[in-house]
Amino acid sequence: MKTIVIGLNWLGDIIMSMPAIMAACENSEVHIISRPHLAEIYELFPVPLHVHPVTTNATNFTLIKEMWPLRSIKADVTIVFPDSIRAALLAKVCDSKKSTGFATQWRSFLLDQAVVKPENYQQMHESDLHFMLVKEAGLATRRPSLIKGSFPDEYFRILAEKIGLNFSEPFIILAPGAAFGAAKRWPPEKFSALADLLYDHYKIPLVITASKGERELANAIRSGSRAKVINAAGSTSLKELACLLSRASVMVANDSGTMHLGALYSTPTVVPVGPTDMIRTGPLNPDFAAVSADGCPQAPCRQRICPRSDHFCMQAIAATTVFSEVVRLLTKKND
Repeated sequence: MKTIVIGLNWLGDIIMSMPAIMAACENSEVHIISRPHLAEIYELFPVPLHVHPVTTNATNFTLIKEMWPLRSIKADVTIVFPDSIRAALLAKVCDSKKSTGFATQWRSFLLDQAVVKPENYQQMHESDLHFMLVKEAGLATRRPSLIKGSFPDEYFRILAEKIGLNFSEPFIILAPGAAFGAAKRWPPEKFSALADLLYDHYKIPLVITASKGERELANAIRSGSRAKVINAAGSTSLKELACLLSRASVMVANDSGTMHLGALYSTPTVVPVGPTDMIRTGPLNPDFAAVSADGCPQAPCRQRICPRSDHFCMQAIAATTVFSEVVRLLTKKND
């Protein structure tokens, strides 16, 4: 049996779809359609996958040209994870025997099996909705758990030398970025204050990971702290970031792709949470703690830009509160 999966467009969303993809692989040869810059993440999945990089946001002519060869797969089913009409059109181009996706955005006429979302879907985790499509398509009945990933010592040794980290020394990751919007970012001065607390307590280096576009943010955190901070912003590939997460003692991250990536390696993770609804999009991580503050009547607003303009939900989270959660997780880990 052959299955095509129309993949999702954000790193965190892809990782939340991982249990569903793993389930589909149990009884099917799975082909993933992924935007080129995200194709690398599927290499970290612990199941065999055939990944086809496709510029899914290209013009219609370019898109059809890239998609047309996939018809030769002769898939039995196409699973459409994104809720957009465009994703349903991609499934049509794949020409599989059956296409399955949610009946959203008036696209039921494009799908062979249009699944109605449950009435309580807004209280469900996204990973459960992804698995629902796989189950409804008849590919699986059991949702698997994530399998903890790892990297060879030599790979980590080379990476540690590259960023200036001692191979044998424990370290903590700070991930202050958030691609979705500024409202999800805990302020840099609070990350700096947290870095001081962590370094004073544990006396181990802190590694800042972020994208190239967030180097200024990382520099602000490093310059505002007296701790030993290694700024690796924009210096690692996705695979290298995953390797760092697999070796980190703990991570403090905003709600971001990096937060979700840590779940693949059971990295103890603390997240300052403001506008995010963690019921729907929290990480699939057994060692995870969310820290939030009371007082904002609009939280979780799920907005890119703070509707109050004062970022109260994030500003009100104290560095000492996040520090306490880090200590709790590390104590639990070391017991």
